[in-house]
Amino acid sequence: MNYNRTELGGNIGFTSVVDEKFNSCSLRLMMIVPMGDSASDNSIAVNMITDVNSKLNSIAAMNERLSELYGASFASSVAVRGDMQVLSVTAGWLCNRFAIDGEDITGDMLELVTDCLFSPFADENGFDESIFRLSKKEILDIIDSRFNNKREYALVKAREIAFEGEAVQYGGSGTREQVEAVTPKSAYEAYWKLIETAQIEICFVSPENDDRVQEVFREKFAAVGRNSASHTFYAPSPIKSTPVLVEEEFDVRQAKMVMTFKFDTDDIDAVHLMCVIFGGSPVSKLFVNVREKLSLCYYCSCSMSEFKKSAVVDCGVEKGNIEKATAEILNQLDEIRKGNISDEELQSAFLALENSYTSFGDTHSSYISWYSDCFFRNEYISPKEYLERLFEVTKERIAAAAANVRLDSTYHMLNKEAE
Repeated sequence: MNYNRTELGGNIGFTSVVDEKFNSCSLRLMMIVPMGDSASDNSIAVNMITDVNSKLNSIAAMNERLSELYGASFASSVAVRGDMQVLSVTAGWLCNRFAIDGEDITGDMLELVTDCLFSPFADENGFDESIFRLSKKEILDIIDSRFNNKREYALVKAREIAFEGEAVQYGGSGTREQVEAVTPKSAYEAYWKLIETAQIEICFVSPENDDRVQEVFREKFAAVGRNSASHTFYAPSPIKSTPVLVEEEFDVRQAKMVMTFKFDTDDIDAVHLMCVIFGGSPVSKLFVNVREKLSLCYYCSCSMSEFKKSAVVDCGVEKGNIEKATAEILNQLDEIRKGNISDEELQSAFLALENSYTSFGDTHSSYISWYSDCFFRNEYISPKEYLERLFEVTKERIAAAAANVRLDSTYHMLNKEAE
C-alpha cells in the first residue's frame, strides 16, 4: 500500500491510496462548512448533484450512463464532525485494466463527477424543479423514518437534549421545518457558496497510480473564485451543571433509555479504552453486569463522539427496571473510576480494538474512513501506529479519564400504561 497526501491549493487536500489488491477505484470528495442556517439547503443540494447534471439531465439518463460504465456508482451523504457539516459525494468504478474493450473508465467517471459538481442541472431560477422536489422528499423521508425506528429516534432526541442550543442539535440536515423551507433557488445559491467557500478534502483509492485525478480537480477548482478557511473539528460540548431528564410516552412495547455523558479530559485514547471497557464489547461491564447478570436491559452499549467530547449509553429496558438500570450503569462507571478493571477486561478491550483496526485496508471505504478521520484529527498515522499507542494506555489513565466523565442528560422513551 502506498499513501500520499498533498495540497491542491485553495484549502483543498488530496489523499491518494494505491493498493494493488483492488480491481476498482473509489473517490470521495468532502465539502466541509460550519453547521448553520444553510444546513438543509446544503443537504438537498448535495443530494441532487449526484442524480443529474447539465448533460445527463434525468435520473434515468444518469443511471443508464453509470450502467454503461460497468455498473459504476455515484452517491451523496451528510455527516457531522464536531460542529462541522461534512457533505460528501462518493464514486466507485472498475479499474481501467479490467475494461473489456480498453475503455478509459476512470477518465469517463472523472468527466461525469466533475460535470455534476461544476455543471449541475439548473437555470437562472435555481435547480430543476422536478429533480429538486424528488431530492427534498428524499431528505424529508429520511427525517420521518427516524420516528419509525424507535431506537434511532431515542438517539436523535437524546442528541437534541444534550446539545441544545448548539450547532449540531438537529443533526446534519436540520429539522423537517427547515428542510420544508428550502427552495430550488436557495439550494442552488447555497451549493455554489459551498463550492466557493467550503474546505475541500478528496480521497482517492485505486489499484494503480493515476495523476490525472488530482490534476483534474486542481484545474476545476482553480477556475472557481474560492475564498475558504480551515476548520477545527474538536468542539467540546459544555457539561450541564445539573443532569437533565426528559421523558416521552409512546405506543411501544419496550422502553428506551439514552444517557449522554460528557468529559473535559484531553486524554482521548484513555477515554476510548474506557468506553470499550464500559460498554463497547460483548465482555464490557455494561453487557456482563447490567444485561447478563442482572437482566436489567435487552441491550446496553456505549459509544463515544470524540469531537464533541461526549459518550452515549444506549439501552432497551422494561419501564419498571429503568431506575435499577440507571443506578447500575452509574455504578459500573464508578467501578472504572476506582480503578476496578481486571486484567481480563483490559485484554478483552485490547483484543476488540485489535480486531477492529487490523481489518483496515480490506475495503476502499476503510481506507477512506481512516484517512478522513486522520484529517479531522489533524494527525496522520497508520492504524497500526494508533493501535500500538492504545496498547500503552494503563488502568491508571483509564480511571483518571473516567473521573472526568459526567452525566449530562438522559432521555426516556416510555411505553404508555394500559388503560
